[in-house]
Amino acid sequence: MPTVNAVAAANSTATASKSATGLAANFETFITLLTAQLRAQDPLSPLDTKDFTNQLVQFTGVEQQMKTNDLLSSLAQNFSLNAGSMAVSYLGKQATATTDLAALNNGAAKWTYNLPTSASEVTLKVFDANNRLVRSVSGNLAQGGHDFNWDGVTNSGGRAVDGQYKLVVEAKNATGSTIAVPISQTGIISDVDLSGDEPKVKIGGTSVALSAITKIALVAN
Repeated sequence: MPTVNAVAAANSTATASKSATGLAANFETFITLLTAQLRAQDPLSPLDTKDFTNQLVQFTGVEQQMKTNDLLSSLAQNFSLNAGSMAVSYLGKQATATTDLAALNNGAAKWTYNLPTSASEVTLKVFDANNRLVRSVSGNLAQGGHDFNWDGVTNSGGRAVDGQYKLVVEAKNATGSTIAVPISQTGIISDVDLSGDEPKVKIGGTSVALSAITKIALVAN
């Protein structure tokens, strides 16, 4: 069942609020000192006009900085709310996200890699959570997108336990140059986590940042 985790507020909002509080305290201190200075000045030798003007300029600068911080804080809150609302609206939909991680579940895991050009050599390597190589096979050499379905069988012939695994695609062209190969994951969004700076969604058991999503589609009935 799709779920939403909204335990904590965005850290950026808390940081902005803390900064604004500190600036407000400095602003009030500045006003208090300036007022006291004006009251205590000698009527026969008033504050120099130049000095007074400089202090007013400082006063205006502090005031503008406070307004700017308030505006930035408001924008950060609106952005966080909009991103959270967008993430929640994706629940139950099919998504494609850029990630090299996939969950092995009941002996099955799937990645999609996209060769930008044809290759002369492609090796697919699967690593476990401890960054240990567990499976290595040859990949498709043709240009375009290719699915890699892993059945959980390791290089030693055993069975890998369910969990998160990472795919590394090593590809070279005819001249031996390395080809950068993007990897993605496609599945149904089943969970949304709003507790961090950026919302995260769970696709096929793998948690990815909202910004990593490249495609959203309705699930066919």
